[in-house]
Amino acid sequence: MNNKYYNSILNFRYVSYTFFVATIIVSFYLEEDSAGGARYDYSIIKNFILMFSSNIKTSYEIYTPSINPHLPFYYIILGKLQNYLDLKSLRYLYALISITLPLIFYNVLKLRLKNQNKNILFLISLIIFLSPYFRSSTIWLTNDNLTLIFLCSSIYFFYKSEKFKNNNFYYTFFCLIFLIFAVYIRQNFILFVFFYIYYLLKNSNNKKIIILLLTSLIAVLPIINYLFIYNHIDYYFSNKQVSSANYSLNLLIFLNIILFYLIPFLVSKNIIKQIFFNLRDSKKKLLLIIFFVLILGFSNTSYTITSHGFGGGTFYKLLVQILDLPFLFIITAVISSILLLCFFEKKIDNLILIVIIFFLYPLQIIYQKYYDPLFLILMFSVMSIDKYIIKNLLKYKFIIIPIIYFASFYLFSLYYYN
Repeated sequence: MNNKYYNSILNFRYVSYTFFVATIIVSFYLEEDSAGGARYDYSIIKNFILMFSSNIKTSYEIYTPSINPHLPFYYIILGKLQNYLDLKSLRYLYALISITLPLIFYNVLKLRLKNQNKNILFLISLIIFLSPYFRSSTIWLTNDNLTLIFLCSSIYFFYKSEKFKNNNFYYTFFCLIFLIFAVYIRQNFILFVFFYIYYLLKNSNNKKIIILLLTSLIAVLPIINYLFIYNHIDYYFSNKQVSSANYSLNLLIFLNIILFYLIPFLVSKNIIKQIFFNLRDSKKKLLLIIFFVLILGFSNTSYTITSHGFGGGTFYKLLVQILDLPFLFIITAVISSILLLCFFEKKIDNLILIVIIFFLYPLQIIYQKYYDPLFLILMFSVMSIDKYIIKNLLKYKFIIIPIIYFASFYLFSLYYYN
């Protein structure tokens, strides 16, 4: 490669990354909260940090799942760091760690999409900077970004292990260890182990599977110990958030949130044509899915999820809360289910991932922040997009549309919540 051309590529990546980091710095000093609730979350988080900065055992007794359902290990680490750094310095440190997420994601994309234009892959990774939820987590010390950093690192080693076919135990081990790190922060991410187990059973021998699973079990023993000793297990089984959730309505909300993130990638006639071609190829499955979603939609007697109006995502707010058109909300859920069938390849691993993503948050109230930028990361890193669609999508003239779309969403969120 010509040195001048190579240097110009490096300059493009350096300048674009530096620009987005600069926007984070500005947002940090302006105390931006484009997610709407991160500043409030920080007012609670700092109390947990201060609590765990002293006596951990006593703090364990106070810290119950009814106060915060997340595991305490994130706050323990920050609490111990707080003995050496003030809270503002902790926020600076966390912001520095958070801005590595797009870079890790880019390295995953390079492994996943080896023959694609690296500049386009870099632009896709920079979309993370346009997420209001990523930005707010970066600024307000919420644990979302660190969880995603560990998950992305896990996926990176997933590909380095060539999806567990490689005899190199090192890569597979680190794939699972980084997932466990994510679980130490957000225990619901344990569900991703089922995706890895599928590939282990598919591509590894029994000896390797047993060793890895036993190693993983040992690594999560502190979590198991904590859950039993401090009665978190009883809480999870009796939690009304889980048992009384309206899962049929949650599925409609989930599908609408997924649609929100698929729309900007329907950017060319060729992609639309391929979707319709895939539709003709899956008529029976398509009719079954449409029938199922319609039954779910019309079986709901109420579309109200909260009295305070929060949650539900963009389309829920627009179609249900503002326009009071739940019928359109059902239709958009149907469209989303069709796109999931036709935009992605019909593979068992895609189905496993969709089920995992849905059940990550079995709660009464579903928030869009739960899936942003998580779904985008999974969509490009582990979900199998139709080969013809991905080939058309990864072009300069088409990738600029998602950037404009998500930049507009970020600016609207900034305006809406401020």
